[in-house]
Amino acid sequence: DKILSTGQGVVSLILNGLGFVNKRLYLVSHFFKNKPIDKLLDVSYLTPEHLNDDALGRTLDAVYEYGVNKLYALISHFTVQHLSKHYDLDLSIGHLDNSNFHLHCGEKQLYKNSSEGSEGSEDSELVLHITRGHSKDHRPDLVQVGLQLIVNHSSRIPLMLGVLSGNEEEGKSYGKFVETYANELQNDYGLRLFVVDSKLYNQDNLSILSSKDGLKWLTRVPHTLGCVKEAFSSLEECTWHPLKGYEQEYSYQELGNIYGDVSQRWLVLRSKTKYEKDVLKFDKKVAKCRLKEAKLFKKISTQEFENKQSALDAIQQFCKKLQYSSLKNIEITPINHYATRGKPKKGAVPTKTTFKVHADIEPDNTGVEIQKKKEGLGCFILATNELDEQVMPIEKLLETYKKQIAPERAFRFLKDPNIVASSLFVQKPQRIIAILMIMTLCLLVYSALEFKTRTLLKKNNTFFENQLGKPVQNPSMRWVFECFEGIHILYMPDKKTLILNMEEHHRVILDLLGKQYWDFYT
Repeated sequence: DKILSTGQGVVSLILNGLGFVNKRLYLVSHFFKNKPIDKLLDVSYLTPEHLNDDALGRTLDAVYEYGVNKLYALISHFTVQHLSKHYDLDLSIGHLDNSNFHLHCGEKQLYKNSSEGSEGSEDSELVLHITRGHSKDHRPDLVQVGLQLIVNHSSRIPLMLGVLSGNEEEGKSYGKFVETYANELQNDYGLRLFVVDSKLYNQDNLSILSSKDGLKWLTRVPHTLGCVKEAFSSLEECTWHPLKGYEQEYSYQELGNIYGDVSQRWLVLRSKTKYEKDVLKFDKKVAKCRLKEAKLFKKISTQEFENKQSALDAIQQFCKKLQYSSLKNIEITPINHYATRGKPKKGAVPTKTTFKVHADIEPDNTGVEIQKKKEGLGCFILATNELDEQVMPIEKLLETYKKQIAPERAFRFLKDPNIVASSLFVQKPQRIIAILMIMTLCLLVYSALEFKTRTLLKKNNTFFENQLGKPVQNPSMRWVFECFEGIHILYMPDKKTLILNMEEHHRVILDLLGKQYWDFYT
């Protein structure tokens, strides 16, 4: 009979993932050798040896068989509804993003199974393709899978997840995610607004989004679109206005637009900091291009042409290609060739005459190309289909989009080698999908506990010292976890226990969180 239940196995993996010790799957039992399993798992019969890689592998298989999305949705929904009810968690806004995870072990087997599986085999039925693609981790030598999350705006709690093939296109994956989960997120979570990066913004995705009644979205418009370039060229300096609350940094212009048959508001923002950075990049690009143009002209100036017209045609074609330079004082000079070497004798007739181009190549700071390229420097466009300015005022558009950093921080957490990322040292594709869900559960627990702790600190006007000894009300949960290291349970011969190294700052957190947390330390 199975001693370790699936639930206990999942909890064990979460505790290991949040232990900040970089323990791989087959080392979980070592992680628990100095941990009170009876308290953590609420059982008396389990030992660290029961948490071996075989038992935990069966746990991952059971999670996959049940359905990772189904199981995660149950846990996530219960968690956020509890926090919404008791701690005023706002669930109306979600941030969608994805990232890749590379795999170190079983590379050949995974690549073969996922892309070359024989018909009728178990692996051939998998939707997931573990393969190579654009690597955000800068590891194109390794196969990879993708993870897509929609993260709560206020707490960074992942509401839904999607596991992606290693080479799936980011823009298409956003459309599929919205099409699959939008109704559930709207009805069960109360999500009203999707915030996504610019990869979302294309006609196919906007068509999917517009088919969802009441669903609003906010994204950045890619600079590569022709309508964006037209918008930048039509902007007038006198129509810029300082953005309320960000007067020192941002100015804006608001435009109406219809793209993909969807009516939307465009907020064109000009950032002082971004402009300075963009100008530096642009100047470097121009200098590099001018150097290249000067080298090309030097090559032309050494050429000899058969006649004057050929030289003129060549220099005219070259001038058309110039972007950031111009030619001044252009001259076509003849070069006489004689039958003998050296200085020709008086009255000698040249056997052949060729022509060379002479000119001065200079920087062109007034060219049309430069003025065209400078349009839009320091600018970016936010687009939304929320047309009611009372619901989404201009300053709130920027403030909301800035929170897109939430999923980026979530992925940094998941990829931290001291937390859970090295758990991808597994070989079966089914277990990879399951372990990605376990990793996301680690993030859910971490983010929910951080949100709850910070909310209670503010509500009770209580403070907790950060790493610098400064009292704050927004400590990171990782710092709180580190502060609780070193607490031990001493088991006495009379079956009594003593808690060692408990200090006042530990009691501050436990008093806030309540009896359920104190029970582990009594």
